[in-house]
Amino acid sequence: MTALELRTNLKRLIDKTEDTSLLEWLQELLAAPDQGKAMAEDMLRVARLSDEDIATGRTHSIEEVKQWMTEQKRKG
Repeated sequence: MTALELRTNLKRLIDKTEDTSLLEWLQELLAAPDQGKAMAEDMLRVARLSDEDIATGRTHSIEEVKQWMTEQKRKG
């Protein structure tokens, strides 16, 4: 896909979006490309770590997470 095609698709998607928080995030991302690149790299790193955790069975059930969240609320 060419840069022109990507820009056209992005503009179309942006025009259809009513979510102001998403639009603000996109504006920040595009206004500071170095920061956006670092953020994207960090998200990719975290996703890879998550994949590794899932593959090795380092996961928690929904009930375990709910219990942990309840305990955190009591502490806070």
